[in-house]
Amino acid sequence: MSLAVQIHGVDTHLSIKAAGQYSLANLYDLLDRVKEESEKRGPRGVILDITEVAGTIPISDIYLLGVQCIRVLNPAIRIAIVFPMGGGDKFLEYVAQKSGVPLAVVSNHAAAIKWVNRDQ
Repeated sequence: MSLAVQIHGVDTHLSIKAAGQYSLANLYDLLDRVKEESEKRGPRGVILDITEVAGTIPISDIYLLGVQCIRVLNPAIRIAIVFPMGGGDKFLEYVAQKSGVPLAVVSNHAAAIKWVNRDQ
């Protein structure tokens, strides 16, 4: 089963919210969608909200998601991922940033907006 995705563009960033059951395949598909939408809509920041994705992401999957971010996301676009309370893992941020992808794992939407607009 895939995730339900809502996409809204605003002046400063692209906002993508996903809901549904966690699986690694679903999050890989979601990252592909983030890439597709960010390429279509121009070089703005992206806020990816996965607070409504149910389930626990194992640490091994966090690493794999970081590697997938490196593979598919444009390093010219700042991305903030809003994780569910207690589920945010800075390991994903570390893996992506270590390879040049400007990605932050944050706990709320306000922090995400601040991150994607930091250099504006």
